[in-house]
Amino acid sequence: MSTGTVGTGTVGTGTVGTGTVGTDGALERLLPLWQAPQYPPRWVIWRAAVDEVMVFDREYNIPVHVDDAALGEVLRRMREAGAPESTDYPGRACG
Repeated sequence: MSTGTVGTGTVGTGTVGTGTVGTDGALERLLPLWQAPQYPPRWVIWRAAVDEVMVFDREYNIPVHVDDAALGEVLRRMREAGAPESTDYPGRACG
């Protein structure tokens, strides 16, 4: 497994965590999140609680940082692309 930085660096093949909604290319850095899902899907939508929805990276076994301002649009695009969504924890056991 390769390593990466979530928030300011790259995760896998896409850059995750920088930019602002409304600027050119702000959502482009999150493009891999709503590409046609691979099997098993790397990125899934996790409903951790009633009011807590996040993108989870199953390869790195961690939530993906998505700015609050962009989260709605990212989730919309992921759902449109067929990304799985569940209330079940999508990761592996740690340790």
